[in-house]
Amino acid sequence: MPNVAVNLPQEQPEQEVPVLRVENLHTWFEIRRMGFIKAGVVRALDGVSFELYQGETISIVGESGCGKSTLAKTILGIHHPTKGAIYFENRNLSDLDKQGWKKYRSSVGYIQQDPYGALPPFMSVQRILEEPMKINGISNKKEQAKRIRQVMEEVKLAPIEDFLYKFPHMLSGGQQQRLVIARAMILGPKLLIADEPVSMLDASVRVEILQLMQGLQKKHNLGIIYITHDLSTVRYFSERIFSMYGAKIIEKSATKALLKQPRHPYTQALFEATSDPDAENLKSFKEVPTGEPPSLMNPPKGCRFHPRCSKIIKGLCDKEMPPEFKINEEQGAACWLYKEDE
Repeated sequence: MPNVAVNLPQEQPEQEVPVLRVENLHTWFEIRRMGFIKAGVVRALDGVSFELYQGETISIVGESGCGKSTLAKTILGIHHPTKGAIYFENRNLSDLDKQGWKKYRSSVGYIQQDPYGALPPFMSVQRILEEPMKINGISNKKEQAKRIRQVMEEVKLAPIEDFLYKFPHMLSGGQQQRLVIARAMILGPKLLIADEPVSMLDASVRVEILQLMQGLQKKHNLGIIYITHDLSTVRYFSERIFSMYGAKIIEKSATKALLKQPRHPYTQALFEATSDPDAENLKSFKEVPTGEPPSLMNPPKGCRFHPRCSKIIKGLCDKEMPPEFKINEEQGAACWLYKEDE
């Protein structure tokens, strides 16, 4: 029988319970015409499973439209899952009442892609940082001031008095993103979800923001989900990398192992398409798969990458969806190439 792995064994912190566990998660959106005629379903997430431990960073990579942001918003509770379960510290989110959701959301920080769009333009820096505390019942002015000073120092928005009364349009792009991170950290979260946090910043600022997030992770023992399509940054910022395609995770790997040898043909193509600042690239030709990502309203039968895959096994890849095969202790891929002989 094939050696099928649901979750890869990995080096984990001492805690037995992961801070986040996602099991067979599906998030589908119904499409209607004229408001009442059902036209189909968009399968934005179609069976995603993984675990995240405290103090660990995982990177989720893939093309636009593969389901990365939908996954983030489903974990945050912005979208409701169609099927499957999300567990935070071993508690099913579907069992939470109103107060439970409020407590959960105060434990999860969210760093958006567009810092300027994420900040209310009519609020000063001080009001932006006070707002989450007011919503969560922290009304003591001394406690608010203490937390604001602490978090602004941590994200290096200093001198603090120079920034407190400024509005978002008065800040640079990097300063705006530092403010978004400060807001995400103000309630002392256990988990950070960073959705393309540096994609709209200058290259010189990106490294600073990633180093800042890495420092916060180590200081506060945070679990971080880092969502990106920029593979040049993941090698410096995560213990594991998950590759997504067509609303599914198709490869899970330790970062060093993936950088050395990506296993799924799609992940291999992603890394082939990544530009490195190397003059030797002028002398080489990189093969990039033709075609477009699959329609999530009408996904292809079998492996969703098979219409673009140069290694297709006809009669299998185009007929049956592959399970996740364990390749070694650090890597696994949902690809029929790794099916063992029976």
